Amino acid sequence: MKKLKLVIFSVLLPILVFSQNQTDFRGMFSINLEKKITQRLSITAMANGILTYDFQELGFAFYDGGVRYKISKIFSTNANYRFMQRLNLENFYDDRHLLYGDIDFSKNIGKWAIGGTARFQTQFFSAFSDSYHYPLAYNRSKINLKYKVNYYWHPFAEIELFTPLNHPTRKNVDQVRASLGFHYTFNDYLNVEFFAQIRQQINRAPRNTIFLTAVNWYVKF
Repeated sequence: MKKLKLVIFSVLLPILVFSQNQTDFRGMFSINLEKKITQRLSITAMANGILTYDFQELGFAFYDGGVRYKISKIFSTNANYRFMQRLNLENFYDDRHLLYGDIDFSKNIGKWAIGGTARFQTQFFSAFSDSYHYPLAYNRSKINLKYKVNYYWHPFAEIELFTPLNHPTRKNVDQVRASLGFHYTFNDYLNVEFFAQIRQQINRAPRNTIFLTAVNWYVKF
C-alpha cells in the first residue's frame, strides 16, 4: 500500500507542479448521487463546480439529472439533462443547457478493468446570452483503464476526445483530455475519486492548454 501511494504521488506531483506555473490553474469538485429503483434502473443527480484563476473564482458550475439503465454486466446506457452557468467577460453567468446520452462499456480482466463511453450531446445557449449561437452537437469518446489493488484502491488512467458534429468551422477533434488518478472506496455506498487532468484544445483558435485537479464524491443509496 505504501508503494502504491508513492507511485501515485510520484506520477501526479510533476503534473501539479507544472500546472502551478500556468496562467489559470483550475480545481474541480463534484458530488454524484445515484438511487437504485430496480436491479437495472436507477436515477442520478450531480452538482459540479470549477474554480478558475488559481482557485480565486467560480468560473463554471452545473447541475445534472438523469436516468441510467443497465443492459447487461458489460453495457449500460443513460439519458441526462444538464443546466450550466459559465462566467463571461462581463462577470455575469451565462445560462446553457445540455442534453446527452451515453453508452457505457466495462469489462473486468483479472484485476484490470477496461471501460469506455460513447456520448452524444447537444448544447443550447440562452437566447439573451452574450455568447449565444445555435445549438452545438458533439461526440465525446472516452476510454479508461483501471487496476484493482484491493477493495479500497483503484488507480486509473483515462483519455477523452471531443469531436464536433455540426460546427461551421471545426470538422475534426478539437479537444483532448488525459487524466490520471485513483478511486478510493469507503464502502458499497460511498467512494471518492481524485485525479489530475490535462485539457488540450486542438484544431481551433485559441489552442489553450488547461491543467486541472479534481475531487469527486459518489454516493449510492
